[in-house]
Amino acid sequence: MKGFIDTHAHLAMLQHSSLTEVMERAQASQIEKMVTVSVDEKSWEANRILAESHSKVWYSLGLHPHEAKDWVKCRPRFLEAYKKSHSNKKCVALGEMGLDFFYNHSERDVQISCFTDQLQLAKQWNLPVIIHSRDAFQDTYDTIRKVGLGPKGGVMHCFTGNAEQAKEAVDLGLLISFSGILTFKTATELKEAAKSLDKSKIVIETDCPFLAPVPFRGKPNEPSLLPEVAKVLAQLKNCSVEEIAENTSDNACRLFCI
Repeated sequence: MKGFIDTHAHLAMLQHSSLTEVMERAQASQIEKMVTVSVDEKSWEANRILAESHSKVWYSLGLHPHEAKDWVKCRPRFLEAYKKSHSNKKCVALGEMGLDFFYNHSERDVQISCFTDQLQLAKQWNLPVIIHSRDAFQDTYDTIRKVGLGPKGGVMHCFTGNAEQAKEAVDLGLLISFSGILTFKTATELKEAAKSLDKSKIVIETDCPFLAPVPFRGKPNEPSLLPEVAKVLAQLKNCSVEEIAENTSDNACRLFCI
């Protein structure tokens, strides 16, 4: 069977186990590749070092909407972090970026400005984008329409919307990524969204250490638990887990060029 790709992990945040043990369990669960995603300035360097140290790990550079208030002052260092990535070829996306109007840790206009600038840089650098959107689908999509995506498109990370919102994202040039939330009993609309999508538009993720899937809820998440998401997705799509592994991995490889 073809292995899985965890398209969104925060490996530098894992504290429940050593990274060696995490990677061993990932290998045992047929996790072939992982993208470790940056959310703040501290994580840029941590993820770069981590990806350079592991042949099956790639990384992204981005500023989460929670941290958007820091964008203006840290932007020069972000550009330097991108320059550093040229030597290793392991930075495969910009993000996690986007809008979060649920917590509003940064003001809305500040979030939109930060998001807009990162989208523009992704186009300039020809990188796909990793999008975070919570309670902000319309503003997220409107911002993307205004700025546009580069030819490599991007992905709606940890998608939580309905079928209509999923279609809108796909029409904009984005893939849809499903996390452990898909395994929750309450995720009725999300499951309908998964059913509605062509398999060529889907990838999967853990978002570890967050959002452990059923039956591991309440425990730290890690890449080895990704097959639980694939199992539910296979049931919803009326196909085998092997087919989900092949389709989602192919989609992830095309998106990130890994």
